[in-house]
Amino acid sequence: MCTVLLRFAPGEAWPIVVGAIRDEFADRAWDRPARHWDELAAPLLGGRDRTAGGTWLAVDPGRPAVAALLNGLRRPPPEDGPRPTRGDLALQILTTGELPADLSRFDRFHLLLAEITRVQLWTWDAEALHHVDLEPGTHIVVNTGLDTDDDPLVPHFAPLLHAIGTEPAAWTQLLAGDGLDPADERALVVSKELDGRRYATTSATLVALAPNGIRYDFTATPADPTSWVEVPTG
Repeated sequence: MCTVLLRFAPGEAWPIVVGAIRDEFADRAWDRPARHWDELAAPLLGGRDRTAGGTWLAVDPGRPAVAALLNGLRRPPPEDGPRPTRGDLALQILTTGELPADLSRFDRFHLLLAEITRVQLWTWDAEALHHVDLEPGTHIVVNTGLDTDDDPLVPHFAPLLHAIGTEPAAWTQLLAGDGLDPADERALVVSKELDGRRYATTSATLVALAPNGIRYDFTATPADPTSWVEVPTG
């Protein structure tokens, strides 16, 4: 699973703070955040999945805005070819403001778009596309949805998220996983075996947006709060 922690506080110095955890098969290759794309997406920064070429999170520093993708449950594979990659969706929503007109072939997903004054979430459940504007406050998005107790992670981390402000050190401590064992059902930072492969937290991202700037930090080892580095956005 993946997780996005959000603090939406219009009028404050940092109206948007997003902490994103990416969970993936550890042997799936990826690139650290940079400007990996061309054409319309050339200004965007994000990590790149080498298999499909897309991203789980991208930032538009000039806007500023951040988009984060969380995969939902996969559907049975179609008989007439592979499903389109969901990794292009964060790039598309940042560059065009729209999603593909026809989502019928896509696997399920949640897509978050956060700007200074507005946060939106789209959910494709394989039958319909649902859209919601998030209210100010703190929110957690997981693969099963928004602020849902269906995932034990949410009721554990929701009060911890609510208690912190915008200080980066507090966020990196939170994204380290609150000391939970990676096998705990509430774990934010995970590690387990699936079908003979290691499935684990492979990175974490911290993005803060302000009217006059952006802060973008990244780590491949979120359990170590000292491992974070700032991503240049100029």
